[in-house]
Amino acid sequence: MKKLFVLFILFAVIASVSLCAWEPNDLTKYPSCMKAENWLLNFGVGFHGLLYYGENYIFFPPIHVSLDKNVPLGDKGLPFFFGGTVGYWGYGYKGLYYNSNLTIAARFGYHFNWGIDKLDTYAVVRAGYSFYLGNKDNLPAFNLFDRLQIGLNVGARYFLTDWFGFWAEGGIGSYYSVDIGLAFKF
Repeated sequence: MKKLFVLFILFAVIASVSLCAWEPNDLTKYPSCMKAENWLLNFGVGFHGLLYYGENYIFFPPIHVSLDKNVPLGDKGLPFFFGGTVGYWGYGYKGLYYNSNLTIAARFGYHFNWGIDKLDTYAVVRAGYSFYLGNKDNLPAFNLFDRLQIGLNVGARYFLTDWFGFWAEGGIGSYYSVDIGLAFKF
């Protein structure tokens, strides 16, 4: 318990020092690893709670691709981006059924500049539709398919080079809660 308390205090001190170094004007600029003309491509896999389990259970984890374009808005060139995403996932039992869907959505987001080199953090709103790709007779009572998808996510990209890095995103309103993967900038 004592170690946990010390870790919490250490985290609070580091966060406080970071906030003291941050200036409100930073919110009007892209992070140092971003430029206004950048395109961002993310490939990832989602973590999703298994709905069922057991022998002959089939689960295809959520995979997801998103493409975003940085677009400065307003007189100050605020660090916004827009783009789209496509995702797929499925589950079922061998020989009985397989439920799967494809989600297509638009994204609109904002980059936060915390002054940390190679780090891009952002918040994104997305809206799209989830299409069911199986036999409708096999749908469970709680249907996650054929419906409007609206979500609010937060994410971070850390670039190891000028064009390649890692990416993580989590949020609500989507069928996968956390995605991780590779990020490309061009």
